[in-house]
Amino acid sequence: MSRPTVARLAVVTCYRHPDYIRAITLRQGVVDSGVVGETIVVKNTRRGVLRYVDVARQLVRLSLAGRPDAYLVTFRGYEILPIVLLLAGRRPVYYDEFINPVEWFVDEHHKFPERSLRARALRGVYRVLMRRCAGVLSDTASHARYSADRMGLDAERFSVVPVGSDEATFVPQSDRSGSARSVSEPFTVLYYGSMLPLHGLETVVASAALLRTDARIRFLFVGGGEQTAHLIAEARAQGSAVDHRDWVDYAALPALFGQVDLLLGGPFGGTVQSRFVVTGKTMQYLSSARPSVVGENEETSVFTDRSDALVVPQRDPAALAETIVWAADHPAELERIGSRGRLLYERLWSSARVAEAVRVLLLDGGPQVERP
Repeated sequence: MSRPTVARLAVVTCYRHPDYIRAITLRQGVVDSGVVGETIVVKNTRRGVLRYVDVARQLVRLSLAGRPDAYLVTFRGYEILPIVLLLAGRRPVYYDEFINPVEWFVDEHHKFPERSLRARALRGVYRVLMRRCAGVLSDTASHARYSADRMGLDAERFSVVPVGSDEATFVPQSDRSGSARSVSEPFTVLYYGSMLPLHGLETVVASAALLRTDARIRFLFVGGGEQTAHLIAEARAQGSAVDHRDWVDYAALPALFGQVDLLLGGPFGGTVQSRFVVTGKTMQYLSSARPSVVGENEETSVFTDRSDALVVPQRDPAALAETIVWAADHPAELERIGSRGRLLYERLWSSARVAEAVRVLLLDGGPQVERP
């Protein structure tokens, strides 16, 4: 067996969800890459502000016991990145950007006006941190290009590592329900998630309103909190065939996917962030071989509409409603779309692809982002 490129690599996570799917797939990708001798997982066991103290203590203890040869900081890494860089010294630090905080606070949520002192300070500090890193990971090529341009950095500093999915949980289901759906059963469309602006909840609710006269079709919304519940209750009061659940346990998601007919991956919001992402829920649907509707953006050219997914313009309720009607009219095609979507997932975003991207990053940090 060849000698590993990195003898000891610390994978650091400091986030309210320390086992967020992006962190899980990166940890596994490091192990599967075959170029790391020992993977040391550092993650918070506390929540709130205490998580920063928790991870900082773990990093200090690790440094005192013998610093790793390299560090990989996973999402939401920019908050703990200064401490990692300080303790790493001259050892390489790889930073998984995933979401650029300037994009998040300034461009997406407009919390800081573009020309404000806070926005300029955030960009300046964040740019210094990024320049200190040996490499920056991004989930998609378009997102990497956007971040590089936004921060005034060379695109060669970025490497694309796909998000992937929890493949042990989200697997193709050979028998989803035990029998074909009866014509008397509603055609159920699932939309679940945290309902951030990029997801485009309002677009989906508006499409449900357009379809309220089609007795076949019903929408199930999962997640989103009180604001989402209120919006859906209003839609129901106006005649839309919509239901809402506060949440579904993670372990129950595969069964839920098998009980519905069409799964909305999005994004549909038409925001800055929605231009560059293939959503995590889309990855889960594709991994499960379930038919998914995706919102058209700079990454969706890899999909073939009505072949491996259904592709619709963002912020277009009428186009989404039309696609849902087509899906309800072509149930046999949906099964084939799900199967071909799984093949596309295996080719582009599977755990093997994640491991391959991590391997390239750690071997030579070679550029993986090409200018269009």
